[in-house]
Amino acid sequence: MKRSLTTLILASLLISTLPLSVSADATEDIPTNAAATGVHDSLVAALTHANLVTTLQGDGPFTVFAPTDQAFIDAGIDLSTFDTDAENATLADILTYHVVAGKVMSTDLADSTAADALNGDKLSFTVSTSEVKVNGAVVTGADVETSNGVIHVIDKVLMPPVDVFVSDGSMTSPYYQFYTDSAGYYPLNEIDITQSYKFQRLNNPSTHPFYIGDSGYEADSSAEVFIVGDGTSTTGISNDESFTAFFKDGFTVEDTLSYFCTVHSGMFADFTLTQPVTLVDIPTIATGTGVHDSLVAALSKADLVTTLQGDGPFTVFAPTDQAFTDAGIDLSTFVTDEEIAALADILTYHVVSGSVLSTALTDGLTATAVNGDDVTFTVNEAGVMVNDANVVTADVVASNGVVHVIDKVLMPPADLVDIPTIATGTGVHDSLVAALSKADLVTTLQGDGPFTVFAPTDEAFAAAGIDLSTFETDEEIATLADILTYHVVSGSVLSTALTDGMTATALNGDDVTFTVNDAGVMVNDANVVTADVVASNGVVHVIDKVLMPPADPVDEPEEPVLATCDAVVRIAPSGMKYSPAEVTISVGQTVCWQWENESMAHNVREVDGDQSTTYTANGVTSGVAMTTVDFRYTFDVDSTTFYYACEPHLAAGMFGKVIVGDGGVVATPPAVDNSMDADEETVPGFLVAMTTIALAGAVIVSSRRSE
Repeated sequence: MKRSLTTLILASLLISTLPLSVSADATEDIPTNAAATGVHDSLVAALTHANLVTTLQGDGPFTVFAPTDQAFIDAGIDLSTFDTDAENATLADILTYHVVAGKVMSTDLADSTAADALNGDKLSFTVSTSEVKVNGAVVTGADVETSNGVIHVIDKVLMPPVDVFVSDGSMTSPYYQFYTDSAGYYPLNEIDITQSYKFQRLNNPSTHPFYIGDSGYEADSSAEVFIVGDGTSTTGISNDESFTAFFKDGFTVEDTLSYFCTVHSGMFADFTLTQPVTLVDIPTIATGTGVHDSLVAALSKADLVTTLQGDGPFTVFAPTDQAFTDAGIDLSTFVTDEEIAALADILTYHVVSGSVLSTALTDGLTATAVNGDDVTFTVNEAGVMVNDANVVTADVVASNGVVHVIDKVLMPPADLVDIPTIATGTGVHDSLVAALSKADLVTTLQGDGPFTVFAPTDEAFAAAGIDLSTFETDEEIATLADILTYHVVSGSVLSTALTDGMTATALNGDDVTFTVNDAGVMVNDANVVTADVVASNGVVHVIDKVLMPPADPVDEPEEPVLATCDAVVRIAPSGMKYSPAEVTISVGQTVCWQWENESMAHNVREVDGDQSTTYTANGVTSGVAMTTVDFRYTFDVDSTTFYYACEPHLAAGMFGKVIVGDGGVVATPPAVDNSMDADEETVPGFLVAMTTIALAGAVIVSSRRSE
């Protein structure tokens, strides 16, 4: 009778808690009904992601404990983070921990009972007159019947028990070692009483059976701790045995949870118990830091405190009081509606929707702030930056999001000006602005970009001796533009992104090189004296020298491609004839006149006939007579004869000819003394004659002088 009354009360309780928005069609399966509730979109999406929809559309029957959409949000489960096979397996493990084989109605539940989930782990049930819980989740709607089972709506995502691997044990403290991995690499030193734990042996000892309880040595299960499995036995667990420990609501960190060997009473020790810190909302956290008074005051003035106390979740990049001071923000100057709106725009530029931990940030990642503008993240060995602000403290978790402390106030892009406008206002870049104007580059650097500009100061221009009045012609203006665009790199490159030895290609096509060391940053041989001046279309780095583009390389002249010699004409041993003096070739072939280090200089010059002394106008010639010659000529006209002579030795009869094909009509040469034809015969006779003449002349000259 008592059992029946309890069951009746429980059933009435569960039915009364069923949300009015949750309805069921008993002819449809579990996933179809979940999709229709309006509060289980996240669950259906997760089942789809883990490829479990078809499974839960099977015959079953199944009992599903279905977390609401809000439960998924509270658990911080982002399906986009489950990509790999291992991650999807983890998601499937979580989801199947919500499913029990068979149809378990609310009337079947009893206090301190357990059930095996599809993932192999145990679920525990707590039943009272006020509520029913599965593990720590409250059943808010029960007995939603479907064609293949039943759904119970719960307000939390159930996380599978933490695997705890218990070591062999020994007679000396700490007696047992606890690990969260089966390899024994990751120790477990504390027990979170809001979690459930599955204790199992790391090896197969029988000497020291392991037991856990909340009342000391050889204690059995109590009202405070609910232990499922072989661990409820005073024989403890050994070999491949395991048990799961669940903690009821009344259990606190002041209670005692002990572990011991059931054989040796001396092997006894207590766990260190913990529980999650009670989280508060973001404005409350900011109020308590002691370094965010300006931020809290600004939020109050802009009427944003209530907004950031909402459910969120939000990610807030919180500037310190010093950051507000450095930015020159005086809240007393924000009076009108327009001024308050401007303040709200600045503050909401520090807020991103969702809870984004620092580990989720990657280099170059952008996110849209609540005000609609984008923020950009830089992640490297130096740390994390959002725009030009450093994250000095990360991952301060709040009840409705996360806070990252930063050292600068972020100014929305609308409040920034373009690069030329920034340069105009510095007071030390008048020469640069004038040069940009002269080279017609102002409009270019006012464009969307983004650009990174290394801006030389006025002193740098003076030291470089650049006088803009000397740039007048188009060629000179082009040279000036080349110099100026050598100071510009595409993209927005903050100094924190620069590394030693890094190179970048400037807009003029040449490379600049960076040096980064303890002394600072250099680009080529110029020091960066002020870095990271953020503009609406990029960033400016002030430098102390004008960068001069490298000189264009001088093209080496190409070696001429010489025609192949089909016939070669040289100088005869006499030094006064071509050898051979006559050459016959085919059209398209090349004749080469080649000699080296001759005693007399010779050349080739076209004449108008055989042994003619008249040169052909604009005729073929090897040039001036030289002792070394390599002259090549290709004959491309058939049936012709090319006549030529050596200019210095024209009178001596140094002629030659080239017959192309049949040579055409060949002129009859004049009669020649045969005694002079052969070099072997004429050379001695010629030399004797010349010697005789010379001697006779010498005698005559000598006799005249003696008279």
